[in-house]
Amino acid sequence: MTRSGLRTVAPRGSQWTWVLVRSIALTLWLAAFSVHATAAQVTPPDTIPVVGAGVLAGDSLAADSLALDTLATDSSALDTLAVGAVPDSAAADSIFYNLPDFSGEVPASWSTGVWAWDLVEIHASGANTLTELVAEVPGVIVMLGGDYGTPAGLTAFGTGGGGFRVFRDGFELFPVDGGVVDLSRVGLGGIERVRLERGMGDLRIEMWSKSYEDGRPFSLVEAGTGDLATNLFRGTYADPTALGGSLGLALERTDTRGPGGDEAGGRTGSWVRYQLHRGDAAGLAIELHNVSTQTDLADYPSPAARTDWTVRGRAQFAAGLVGEAYTGKSTHTVDDIRDTYEREGGSRRQSGLRLGFDRNGVWARGEYRMFGGDELPANRLDLMGGFARPGIGGVAADLSRGSWVTTRTSASRVRAWTDPIGGVFSLFGSRESGGYGSRTLPLLDVEPAVDTTGAASAGDPGEAFDPGRLFGVSERTATRLGATLSWRGASVSGALLTVENDTLIPLGLGLDRAGPFVGGAERKGWEGWGALPMPMKGLRLQGSLQRWDIPGSYLPEQIYTGALVFHRLYLDSGNFEWWWTIGARGHSAMTLPILGEPDAEGEPQLQTVPFYQDWYARIQVRIVTIQIYVAWDNFTRRPKLQNYPGRILPRTRTVYGIRWTMRN
Repeated sequence: MTRSGLRTVAPRGSQWTWVLVRSIALTLWLAAFSVHATAAQVTPPDTIPVVGAGVLAGDSLAADSLALDTLATDSSALDTLAVGAVPDSAAADSIFYNLPDFSGEVPASWSTGVWAWDLVEIHASGANTLTELVAEVPGVIVMLGGDYGTPAGLTAFGTGGGGFRVFRDGFELFPVDGGVVDLSRVGLGGIERVRLERGMGDLRIEMWSKSYEDGRPFSLVEAGTGDLATNLFRGTYADPTALGGSLGLALERTDTRGPGGDEAGGRTGSWVRYQLHRGDAAGLAIELHNVSTQTDLADYPSPAARTDWTVRGRAQFAAGLVGEAYTGKSTHTVDDIRDTYEREGGSRRQSGLRLGFDRNGVWARGEYRMFGGDELPANRLDLMGGFARPGIGGVAADLSRGSWVTTRTSASRVRAWTDPIGGVFSLFGSRESGGYGSRTLPLLDVEPAVDTTGAASAGDPGEAFDPGRLFGVSERTATRLGATLSWRGASVSGALLTVENDTLIPLGLGLDRAGPFVGGAERKGWEGWGALPMPMKGLRLQGSLQRWDIPGSYLPEQIYTGALVFHRLYLDSGNFEWWWTIGARGHSAMTLPILGEPDAEGEPQLQTVPFYQDWYARIQVRIVTIQIYVAWDNFTRRPKLQNYPGRILPRTRTVYGIRWTMRN
């Protein structure tokens, strides 16, 4: 069958394997869900306090006082309610184990450039995908190749290929189909915590899978529908005492007809994890993630899938000292029958060692990874550490080194910040420098005979092109210096920015996969952020603005966000919670490393996407453990929103749905 130039074909052998895995996972999850859903749920109405999202990550304001007052309940009562006060169940509910945790990290705040979300905050954000979750981080631009199922990436401070790294439980999700990880194939199924470090050299996204708070099985159902035949589903089941260890399962599905109703696309993901525990001091985990995407667009291969499996052993050697050894494999599969994608795909192994220390405010971590295949670095070493003390502030430093086939890269970063002096004034700063290596093409079964060792010339933006290279290194130096003023619940912050790079490498996702390497430049700018409480209790106004003297590829002249955010807990039990947000995010016109029509002299010109502005709104209500939400995107119906030339995003979309958390 042929649709829009694409042909749907029967899965190859590897695809049948994943079909079988998904079928088994779905059967197990439905069976477990049916058993626990029909059992009496130990969350009696209006009795269990549930901690609200409070202030979302990156916001330095204190949490809503009502939430703190509401939850200031006798701890013994909370302990009783936490296990449901079910006779003869307390002993069983108290038996659960987790793998030792790598603790110690730079605290999340605007000053440190770190944003973090736990599961409650992920739900409060209304995000259904990872890109939706991080889209509101100031200064970050989400690069979407279209609607659901199309490639998705990130950029900040004008970074391109090699501009961000993604980790899941310490395993690096290295790029398999471009210069960066395609975030459309990174699922949130089974994920309970996400952290983004917004570096000026590169971004670091870390994700952590579900852990256990007590011995009861955990179930989460998320389902929604909306305009453009959009359907959303995510189901998670985690049992801390299954099969002699612990078991976690998740399935997720997103599909849509797309803009105009004739650009169908979707994504399907699954997660399976089994763990064996030796108390909380040691354990072994076997984990499998798979996300596939489908589109009816001729610009992208379809169907395509990313699969990652890992086996890890982790142990706590002493107080504050944790170590881990792991091995795994990442597979890129494309079943598109067109000649362009005949050789695309393949598998690459990864093995690594991790060691972490955290005690008395001092923390350090070392991570060594070995990769297979010429497209990837032979090995990478990451060292990071720091010191933080409440009331004083902290310092942190990290170093990353990679050994590639033809070269080596090294990058470093130093950060420092103070806590508010006298509760009013604080300072922060960071300095980054080094080389960031990247390919711009996907894994291939057979390497093409193309020179990958050339060097792009430096110069003014858009003047130097080298479209023939597959691999390159971008040398980058950046500084950020700023201060924050806090007074009576309000915070205002500003920072001076300087970025200098010699080469910009394309992200290499879809439309810019064959883009040229662009000569760099030195750019100066500033950014500001603020959060102000409103007279209405629980309401605040927050926003950010970033401006540059010289715009460039992936770097518009200005980037902004702004929103009215409301959050309140009601009832003495805190079992009624209400959020709503109305805001806008956008940026001025942006140049991309994609060649367009030549000018009058015959020189190639870079393409530009127009001014982008998305007005959005979210309303969510939680009643005990059921959350109902409605979301609007681009409700002003601004036409022709696009991150890539010609790839128009939906004119508007309304989605509504439900999230239901169950225990035992």
